Parts: sequence; C-alpha cells; structure tokens
Amino acid sequence: MKFFLIISVLFLASCGAETDFEIKDENGKTGILVQTDGNIIVDNVVTGKITKDGTVTDKDGKIIAKIGKNDIITNSEGDALIKINENGKIDNGSGVFIQWSDNGELMKGNEKVGMKMSPVKKDSYRNASIILFLYLSFGK
Repeated sequence: MKFFLIISVLFLASCGAETDFEIKDENGKTGILVQTDGNIIVDNVVTGKITKDGTVTDKDGKIIAKIGKNDIITNSEGDALIKINENGKIDNGSGVFIQWSDNGELMKGNEKVGMKMSPVKKDSYRNASIILFLYLSFGK
C-alpha cells in the first residue's frame, strides 16, 4: 500500500500541476482527480481537460461537452445531455436533484450517494458535476 501511495505521489508531482480537487468514494479512494490546469486524471491517466467555464475536451483536445443556454450541458454535436447549474446541481428531469452538500458530499435528494469532493471548493461544484456526469455516463 505504501508503495502505491509513493508511486501515486511521484506521478502527480511529475505532472507539474497541483491538485484542484478530487472526487472520492465512500472509502476515501480517489476516483477522479482534477489539476489546477484543468487536466482530468482517472486511474493515473490524463483522460481530458476541463476549463473554468466548463468545457470538457478529450486528451486530444476534441470538445466532448460544454455549457449551453440555460445551464444545459451539450455534447460536441450540440445535443442536450443534462442540466447542471452554476452551483453544480444536476437536474435530470426526475424531480430529484443531485447536488453537493456544504461539506462536499454528493447528495441525491436528502440521501448521500457515497461520493465526496476534497478539498471542498464550492466554486468547483459545477465542474465536478460535469466531470462526474460524463464519467458515469460514458466512462473514460
């Protein structure tokens, strides 16, 4: 375990950018890491990038998704995917919202879903929601 931790730290240090936030599971394991330069890292591999305005590109720079009118996230063809407001609240049309609590826990209605943002950065809730939605919908 210590070896894995040391390798992970060395890998992240070699990337040249600091961690902006991580999305962790209920056991504290990091699933998604976002660096301050926008790089999205899953399983120690840079899979894409997100800008401060919420545009997501793949590792080759091709746009995957961006924020359109009325907080609608659209794919590269302009098709609506989901609504995510500036506070990261996900509205999938079911009437039950998915959003980050004040302490960074992801909630579906009033229930914890077992994911947490670390460190808690309210100004990154939207980007965290966009990345998480894309990851859970389409995988890496």
